[in-house]
Amino acid sequence: MPGNFVYSEFTSEEMYKAGAKRGSIDPCFPSKVVIPHIHNLLYHQHKKKKIDYVFSPIVDNMPSDIEFAQAHNVCPTITASIEAAKAAFTKEGDLFSEFGVEYISPFIQLLSEQMTAKQLFECFGEKLGLEDGENRAAVKEGYKAYFKFMNDLKSESKQVLELLEREDKIGIVVLARPYHNDPGINHEILEEFQKLGYPILFQDTLPTDEETLEKLFGDEIKAGVIRSAHDINDVWKNSYSENTSRKVWAAKFAARHPNLVALELSSFKCGHDAPIYTVVQEIVESSGTPYFSFKDIDENKPAGSIKIRVETIGYFLKRYREDMIVHNHKVLTIEEKLKEFEEKIRRSHDLSERLSHLDAVDETASIESGGSFVSLKDVKIREKDTVDVS
Repeated sequence: MPGNFVYSEFTSEEMYKAGAKRGSIDPCFPSKVVIPHIHNLLYHQHKKKKIDYVFSPIVDNMPSDIEFAQAHNVCPTITASIEAAKAAFTKEGDLFSEFGVEYISPFIQLLSEQMTAKQLFECFGEKLGLEDGENRAAVKEGYKAYFKFMNDLKSESKQVLELLEREDKIGIVVLARPYHNDPGINHEILEEFQKLGYPILFQDTLPTDEETLEKLFGDEIKAGVIRSAHDINDVWKNSYSENTSRKVWAAKFAARHPNLVALELSSFKCGHDAPIYTVVQEIVESSGTPYFSFKDIDENKPAGSIKIRVETIGYFLKRYREDMIVHNHKVLTIEEKLKEFEEKIRRSHDLSERLSHLDAVDETASIESGGSFVSLKDVKIREKDTVDVS
Protein backbone atom coordinates (compact mmCIF):
# COMPACT_ATOMS: atom_id res chain seq x y z
CA MET A 1 0.00 0.00 0.00
CA PRO A 2 1.12 3.62 -0.58
CA GLY A 3 2.96 5.17 2.33
CA ASN A 4 0.34 7.87 2.79
CA PHE A 5 -2.26 5.40 4.09
CA VAL A 6 -2.52 4.77 7.83
CA TYR A 7 -4.57 1.96 9.35
CA SER A 8 -5.85 1.38 12.84
CA GLU A 9 -4.37 -1.61 14.66
CA PHE A 10 -5.95 -5.03 14.97
CA THR A 11 -8.61 -5.18 17.64
CA SER A 12 -7.30 -5.88 21.14
CA GLU A 13 -8.62 -5.77 24.68
CA GLU A 14 -6.52 -2.67 25.40
CA MET A 15 -7.81 -0.87 22.32
CA TYR A 16 -11.41 -1.72 23.16
CA LYS A 17 -11.16 -0.52 26.76
CA ALA A 18 -9.47 2.73 25.76
CA GLY A 19 -11.92 3.62 23.00
CA ALA A 20 -15.12 2.34 24.58
CA LYS A 21 -14.95 5.14 27.15
CA ARG A 22 -16.29 7.51 24.51
CA GLY A 23 -19.46 5.48 24.09
CA SER A 24 -20.77 2.14 22.96
CA ILE A 25 -22.95 0.87 20.13
CA ASP A 26 -25.04 -1.89 21.61
CA PRO A 27 -25.99 -4.61 19.09
CA CYS A 28 -22.80 -6.62 18.53
CA PHE A 29 -19.07 -6.62 19.27
CA PRO A 30 -17.97 -5.73 15.69
CA SER A 31 -20.12 -2.59 15.82
CA LYS A 32 -18.87 -1.76 19.31
CA VAL A 33 -15.24 -1.66 18.18
CA VAL A 34 -15.86 0.96 15.48
CA ILE A 35 -15.44 3.73 18.09
CA PRO A 36 -12.21 2.22 19.54
CA HIS A 37 -10.70 1.96 16.04
CA ILE A 38 -11.36 5.64 15.33
CA HIS A 39 -10.01 6.43 18.81
CA ASN A 40 -6.85 4.46 17.93
CA LEU A 41 -6.35 6.51 14.76
CA LEU A 42 -6.70 9.84 16.57
CA TYR A 43 -4.88 9.13 19.82
CA HIS A 44 -2.17 6.71 18.64
CA GLN A 45 -1.61 6.58 14.86
CA HIS A 46 -1.98 10.36 14.49
CA LYS A 47 0.97 10.84 16.85
CA LYS A 48 3.17 8.58 14.72
CA LYS A 49 2.15 10.12 11.40
CA LYS A 50 -0.09 13.11 10.80
CA ILE A 51 -3.53 12.15 9.53
CA ASP A 52 -5.54 14.54 7.32
CA TYR A 53 -8.67 12.45 6.75
CA VAL A 54 -10.33 9.58 8.59
CA PHE A 55 -12.00 7.67 5.76
CA SER A 56 -14.82 5.45 7.02
CA PRO A 57 -17.27 4.82 4.15
CA ILE A 58 -20.85 3.71 4.60
CA VAL A 59 -20.81 0.68 2.29
CA ASP A 60 -24.29 -0.31 1.08
CA ASN A 61 -23.55 -3.31 -1.15
CA MET A 62 -20.64 -5.42 -2.39
CA PRO A 63 -19.30 -7.18 -5.50
CA SER A 64 -20.45 -10.78 -5.50
CA ASP A 65 -20.05 -14.21 -7.09
CA ILE A 66 -23.50 -15.23 -5.84
CA GLU A 67 -26.03 -15.52 -8.69
CA PHE A 68 -29.84 -15.16 -8.69
CA ALA A 69 -29.76 -13.43 -5.29
CA GLN A 70 -32.37 -10.87 -4.25
CA ALA A 71 -29.68 -8.33 -3.34
CA HIS A 72 -26.05 -8.02 -2.21
CA ASN A 73 -26.44 -5.66 0.75
CA VAL A 74 -24.05 -5.18 3.64
CA CYS A 75 -25.14 -5.65 7.27
CA PRO A 76 -27.24 -2.56 8.17
CA THR A 77 -25.88 -2.55 11.73
CA ILE A 78 -22.31 -2.05 10.51
CA THR A 79 -23.52 0.49 7.94
CA ALA A 80 -25.27 2.56 10.63
CA SER A 81 -22.34 2.21 13.04
CA ILE A 82 -20.24 4.56 10.87
CA GLU A 83 -22.48 7.54 11.60
CA ALA A 84 -23.07 6.48 15.21
CA ALA A 85 -19.31 6.40 15.77
CA LYS A 86 -18.96 9.89 14.32
CA ALA A 87 -21.47 11.17 16.88
CA ALA A 88 -19.31 9.81 19.72
CA PHE A 89 -16.51 12.20 18.69
CA THR A 90 -18.66 15.25 17.91
CA LYS A 91 -21.47 15.31 20.48
CA GLU A 92 -19.69 17.17 23.29
CA GLY A 93 -17.17 18.87 21.04
CA ASP A 94 -15.67 18.23 17.61
CA LEU A 95 -12.59 16.16 18.42
CA PHE A 96 -11.83 15.75 14.73
CA SER A 97 -11.37 19.51 14.39
CA GLU A 98 -9.26 19.60 17.53
CA PHE A 99 -6.91 17.01 16.00
CA GLY A 100 -6.94 18.80 12.63
CA VAL A 101 -8.60 15.81 10.98
CA GLU A 102 -11.65 15.63 8.71
CA TYR A 103 -14.02 12.68 9.10
CA ILE A 104 -15.23 11.43 5.70
CA SER A 105 -18.02 8.87 5.46
CA PRO A 106 -19.47 8.77 1.92
CA PHE A 107 -22.27 6.40 0.95
CA ILE A 108 -20.70 3.80 -1.39
CA GLN A 109 -22.31 1.10 -3.54
CA LEU A 110 -19.43 -1.19 -4.44
CA LEU A 111 -21.62 -3.55 -6.46
CA SER A 112 -21.59 -0.97 -9.28
CA GLU A 113 -18.26 0.40 -10.51
CA GLN A 114 -20.08 3.30 -12.19
CA MET A 115 -21.93 4.29 -9.00
CA THR A 116 -18.78 3.91 -6.91
CA ALA A 117 -16.89 6.24 -9.27
CA LYS A 118 -19.67 8.85 -9.06
CA GLN A 119 -19.89 8.67 -5.25
CA LEU A 120 -16.12 8.85 -4.73
CA PHE A 121 -15.79 11.76 -7.14
CA GLU A 122 -18.41 13.69 -5.20
CA CYS A 123 -16.41 12.94 -2.04
CA PHE A 124 -12.80 13.47 -3.18
CA GLY A 125 -13.01 15.43 -6.43
CA GLU A 126 -12.64 18.88 -4.89
CA LYS A 127 -10.50 17.78 -1.92
CA LEU A 128 -7.84 16.14 -4.11
CA GLY A 129 -8.27 18.32 -7.19
CA LEU A 130 -9.36 15.42 -9.37
CA GLU A 131 -10.83 15.52 -12.87
CA ASP A 132 -13.71 13.17 -13.61
CA GLY A 133 -11.59 11.11 -16.02
CA GLU A 134 -8.80 10.73 -13.46
CA ASN A 135 -11.31 9.59 -10.86
CA ARG A 136 -12.89 6.99 -13.13
CA ALA A 137 -9.46 5.66 -14.15
CA ALA A 138 -8.43 5.40 -10.48
CA VAL A 139 -11.63 3.54 -9.55
CA LYS A 140 -11.14 1.13 -12.46
CA GLU A 141 -7.61 0.37 -11.26
CA GLY A 142 -8.97 -0.13 -7.75
CA TYR A 143 -11.44 -2.74 -8.95
CA LYS A 144 -8.70 -4.49 -10.95
CA ALA A 145 -6.51 -4.64 -7.85
CA TYR A 146 -9.39 -5.95 -5.75
CA PHE A 147 -10.29 -8.76 -8.14
CA LYS A 148 -6.63 -9.68 -8.64
CA PHE A 149 -6.17 -9.88 -4.88
CA MET A 150 -9.24 -12.10 -4.48
CA ASN A 151 -8.29 -14.33 -7.42
CA ASP A 152 -4.76 -14.76 -6.05
CA LEU A 153 -6.21 -15.91 -2.72
CA LYS A 154 -8.57 -18.30 -4.52
CA SER A 155 -5.62 -19.75 -6.46
CA GLU A 156 -3.77 -20.35 -3.20
CA SER A 157 -6.88 -22.02 -1.77
CA LYS A 158 -7.00 -24.26 -4.85
CA GLN A 159 -3.40 -25.34 -4.19
CA VAL A 160 -4.25 -26.09 -0.56
CA LEU A 161 -7.23 -28.21 -1.63
CA GLU A 162 -5.07 -30.18 -4.07
CA LEU A 163 -2.54 -30.80 -1.28
CA LEU A 164 -5.30 -32.01 1.06
CA GLU A 165 -6.56 -34.40 -1.62
CA ARG A 166 -3.10 -35.80 -2.39
CA GLU A 167 -2.16 -36.37 1.25
CA ASP A 168 -5.60 -37.32 2.63
CA LYS A 169 -5.62 -34.38 5.03
CA ILE A 170 -8.35 -32.16 6.49
CA GLY A 171 -8.92 -28.44 5.92
CA ILE A 172 -11.28 -26.11 7.79
CA VAL A 173 -13.69 -23.81 5.93
CA VAL A 174 -14.50 -20.78 8.10
CA LEU A 175 -18.11 -19.67 7.74
CA ALA A 176 -17.97 -16.12 9.04
CA ARG A 177 -18.22 -12.43 8.21
CA PRO A 178 -15.26 -10.35 6.96
CA TYR A 179 -14.51 -8.81 10.36
CA HIS A 180 -13.92 -12.29 11.79
CA ASN A 181 -10.54 -12.17 10.04
CA ASP A 182 -9.50 -9.77 12.82
CA PRO A 183 -7.78 -11.89 15.52
CA GLY A 184 -9.17 -9.57 18.19
CA ILE A 185 -12.74 -10.29 17.06
CA ASN A 186 -12.30 -14.02 16.41
CA HIS A 187 -10.34 -14.37 19.70
CA GLU A 188 -7.50 -16.10 17.80
CA ILE A 189 -9.59 -19.24 17.44
CA LEU A 190 -8.35 -19.71 13.87
CA GLU A 191 -4.71 -19.46 14.94
CA GLU A 192 -5.28 -22.22 17.49
CA PHE A 193 -6.47 -24.56 14.73
CA GLN A 194 -3.53 -23.61 12.54
CA LYS A 195 -1.17 -24.52 15.37
CA LEU A 196 -2.70 -28.01 15.25
CA GLY A 197 -1.81 -28.22 11.55
CA TYR A 198 -5.20 -27.56 9.97
CA PRO A 199 -5.16 -25.10 7.06
CA ILE A 200 -7.83 -22.39 7.22
CA LEU A 201 -9.90 -21.54 4.13
CA PHE A 202 -12.09 -18.45 4.51
CA GLN A 203 -15.50 -18.49 2.83
CA ASP A 204 -14.76 -15.50 0.57
CA THR A 205 -11.63 -17.07 -0.93
CA LEU A 206 -12.74 -20.61 -1.76
CA PRO A 207 -11.66 -21.58 -5.30
CA THR A 208 -14.21 -20.82 -8.00
CA ASP A 209 -12.38 -22.17 -11.05
CA GLU A 210 -14.42 -24.15 -13.57
CA GLU A 211 -12.81 -27.50 -12.73
CA THR A 212 -13.52 -27.26 -9.00
CA LEU A 213 -17.10 -26.04 -9.42
CA GLU A 214 -17.88 -28.73 -11.99
CA LYS A 215 -16.61 -31.43 -9.65
CA LEU A 216 -18.68 -30.19 -6.70
CA PHE A 217 -21.84 -28.82 -8.34
CA GLY A 218 -21.90 -30.28 -11.87
CA ASP A 219 -24.35 -33.11 -11.19
CA GLU A 220 -26.86 -30.78 -9.51
CA ILE A 221 -26.70 -28.34 -12.41
CA LYS A 222 -27.31 -31.15 -14.93
CA ALA A 223 -30.21 -32.45 -12.82
CA GLY A 224 -31.78 -28.98 -12.74
CA VAL A 225 -31.56 -28.65 -8.94
CA ILE A 226 -29.62 -25.38 -9.27
CA ARG A 227 -29.10 -23.02 -12.20
CA SER A 228 -25.39 -22.46 -11.62
CA ALA A 229 -22.65 -23.35 -9.16
CA HIS A 230 -23.26 -20.01 -7.39
CA ASP A 231 -27.01 -20.49 -6.98
CA ILE A 232 -28.20 -20.87 -3.35
CA ASN A 233 -31.95 -20.71 -3.94
CA ASP A 234 -32.24 -24.46 -3.38
CA VAL A 235 -31.46 -23.92 0.32
CA TRP A 236 -31.96 -20.19 1.05
CA LYS A 237 -34.55 -17.92 -0.60
CA ASN A 238 -34.06 -14.70 1.42
CA SER A 239 -30.76 -13.89 -0.24
CA TYR A 240 -30.57 -10.13 0.24
CA SER A 241 -27.69 -9.98 2.77
CA GLU A 242 -24.42 -10.58 0.90
CA ASN A 243 -22.36 -12.02 3.74
CA THR A 244 -25.26 -14.28 4.76
CA SER A 245 -25.48 -15.59 1.19
CA ARG A 246 -21.71 -16.15 1.08
CA LYS A 247 -21.89 -18.15 4.31
CA VAL A 248 -24.68 -20.35 2.93
CA TRP A 249 -22.77 -20.93 -0.33
CA ALA A 250 -19.55 -21.79 1.51
CA ALA A 251 -21.50 -24.29 3.62
CA LYS A 252 -22.63 -26.00 0.40
CA PHE A 253 -19.02 -26.01 -0.84
CA ALA A 254 -17.69 -27.59 2.36
CA ALA A 255 -20.47 -30.17 2.40
CA ARG A 256 -19.50 -31.40 -1.08
CA HIS A 257 -15.75 -31.75 -0.60
CA PRO A 258 -14.53 -34.87 1.26
CA ASN A 259 -11.42 -33.17 2.68
CA LEU A 260 -13.20 -30.21 4.26
CA VAL A 261 -15.05 -29.60 7.52
CA ALA A 262 -17.00 -26.49 8.50
CA LEU A 263 -16.37 -24.07 11.35
CA GLU A 264 -18.96 -21.32 11.88
CA LEU A 265 -18.15 -18.13 13.77
CA SER A 266 -20.89 -15.73 14.84
CA SER A 267 -20.93 -12.65 17.05
CA PHE A 268 -23.32 -12.08 19.92
CA LYS A 269 -26.62 -10.49 18.82
CA CYS A 270 -25.93 -10.97 15.10
CA GLY A 271 -29.40 -10.56 13.65
CA HIS A 272 -28.43 -11.80 10.18
CA ASP A 273 -26.73 -14.97 11.40
CA ALA A 274 -29.54 -16.09 13.71
CA PRO A 275 -32.01 -17.10 10.93
CA ILE A 276 -29.44 -19.30 9.19
CA TYR A 277 -27.94 -21.16 12.16
CA THR A 278 -30.05 -24.24 11.47
CA VAL A 279 -29.86 -23.83 7.69
CA VAL A 280 -26.05 -23.84 7.65
CA GLN A 281 -25.76 -26.73 10.09
CA GLU A 282 -28.23 -28.89 8.14
CA ILE A 283 -26.49 -28.15 4.82
CA VAL A 284 -23.17 -29.33 6.22
CA GLU A 285 -24.32 -32.30 8.29
CA SER A 286 -26.70 -33.66 5.60
CA SER A 287 -23.61 -34.87 3.70
CA GLY A 288 -21.96 -36.37 6.78
CA THR A 289 -19.46 -33.49 6.97
CA PRO A 290 -18.43 -32.46 10.51
CA TYR A 291 -19.78 -29.08 11.63
CA PHE A 292 -18.46 -27.00 14.54
CA SER A 293 -19.36 -23.54 15.77
CA PHE A 294 -18.33 -20.73 18.10
CA LYS A 295 -21.37 -18.49 18.50
CA ASP A 296 -22.19 -15.48 20.67
CA ILE A 297 -18.60 -14.18 20.42
CA ASP A 298 -18.28 -10.82 22.18
CA GLU A 299 -15.67 -8.64 23.92
CA ASN A 300 -15.05 -11.23 26.63
CA LYS A 301 -12.44 -13.82 25.67
CA PRO A 302 -12.82 -17.08 27.64
CA ALA A 303 -9.30 -18.25 26.77
CA GLY A 304 -9.46 -21.46 28.82
CA SER A 305 -12.79 -22.57 27.36
CA ILE A 306 -11.64 -21.81 23.83
CA LYS A 307 -8.43 -23.82 24.30
CA ILE A 308 -10.31 -26.85 25.67
CA ARG A 309 -12.88 -26.64 22.86
CA VAL A 310 -10.22 -26.38 20.14
CA GLU A 311 -8.28 -29.33 21.56
CA THR A 312 -11.48 -31.41 21.70
CA ILE A 313 -12.30 -30.61 18.09
CA GLY A 314 -8.68 -31.30 17.14
CA TYR A 315 -8.87 -34.76 18.73
CA PHE A 316 -12.10 -35.50 16.85
CA LEU A 317 -10.59 -34.37 13.53
CA LYS A 318 -7.58 -36.61 14.10
CA ARG A 319 -9.86 -39.64 14.46
CA TYR A 320 -12.02 -38.42 11.57
CA ARG A 321 -8.98 -38.30 9.30
CA GLU A 322 -7.94 -41.81 10.31
CA ASP A 323 -11.42 -43.10 9.42
CA MET A 324 -11.33 -41.15 6.14
CA ILE A 325 -8.01 -42.77 5.17
CA VAL A 326 -9.37 -46.26 5.92
CA HIS A 327 -12.52 -45.51 3.93
CA ASN A 328 -10.56 -44.12 0.98
CA HIS A 329 -8.32 -47.21 1.01
CA LYS A 330 -11.36 -49.49 0.94
CA VAL A 331 -12.87 -47.54 -1.93
CA LEU A 332 -9.56 -47.63 -3.79
CA THR A 333 -9.25 -51.39 -3.22
CA ILE A 334 -12.78 -51.99 -4.51
CA GLU A 335 -12.13 -49.79 -7.55
CA GLU A 336 -8.90 -51.65 -8.28
CA LYS A 337 -10.67 -55.02 -8.08
CA LEU A 338 -13.48 -53.77 -10.31
CA LYS A 339 -10.93 -52.49 -12.79
CA GLU A 340 -9.09 -55.83 -12.75
CA PHE A 341 -12.35 -57.75 -13.23
CA GLU A 342 -13.36 -55.41 -16.05
CA GLU A 343 -10.02 -56.04 -17.80
CA LYS A 344 -10.54 -59.81 -17.59
CA ILE A 345 -14.02 -59.50 -19.09
CA ARG A 346 -12.67 -57.26 -21.87
CA ARG A 347 -9.87 -59.73 -22.68
CA SER A 348 -12.32 -62.64 -22.74
CA HIS A 349 -14.72 -60.65 -24.93
CA ASP A 350 -11.93 -59.66 -27.33
CA LEU A 351 -10.75 -63.28 -27.59
CA SER A 352 -14.29 -64.49 -28.38
CA GLU A 353 -14.63 -61.83 -31.08
CA ARG A 354 -11.31 -62.84 -32.66
CA LEU A 355 -12.25 -66.55 -32.68
CA SER A 356 -15.64 -65.74 -34.22
CA HIS A 357 -13.91 -63.67 -36.85
CA LEU A 358 -11.49 -66.52 -37.66
CA ASP A 359 -14.40 -68.98 -37.98
CA ALA A 360 -16.12 -66.64 -40.40
CA VAL A 361 -12.93 -66.19 -42.47
CA ASP A 362 -12.32 -69.98 -42.67
CA GLU A 363 -15.92 -70.62 -43.74
CA THR A 364 -15.74 -68.01 -46.46
CA ALA A 365 -12.43 -69.38 -47.74
CA SER A 366 -13.82 -72.94 -47.84
CA ILE A 367 -16.90 -71.93 -49.81
CA GLU A 368 -14.85 -69.94 -52.31
CA SER A 369 -12.46 -72.88 -52.91
CA GLY A 370 -15.31 -75.39 -53.27
CA GLY A 371 -13.85 -77.62 -50.57
CA SER A 372 -15.38 -78.93 -47.35
CA PHE A 373 -15.47 -76.74 -44.21
CA VAL A 374 -14.32 -77.80 -40.75
CA SER A 375 -14.77 -75.27 -37.93
CA LEU A 376 -12.04 -74.47 -35.40
CA LYS A 377 -14.27 -75.89 -32.70
CA ASP A 378 -14.40 -79.25 -34.52
CA VAL A 379 -10.66 -79.20 -34.99
CA LYS A 380 -10.13 -78.73 -31.25
CA ILE A 381 -12.57 -81.54 -30.45
CA ARG A 382 -10.91 -83.92 -32.88
CA GLU A 383 -7.49 -83.08 -31.50
CA LYS A 384 -8.79 -83.80 -28.02
CA ASP A 385 -10.39 -87.07 -29.18
CA THR A 386 -7.12 -88.14 -30.81
CA VAL A 387 -5.22 -87.50 -27.62
CA ASP A 388 -7.78 -89.49 -25.59
CA VAL A 389 -7.56 -92.51 -27.89
CA SER A 390 -3.79 -92.64 -27.80
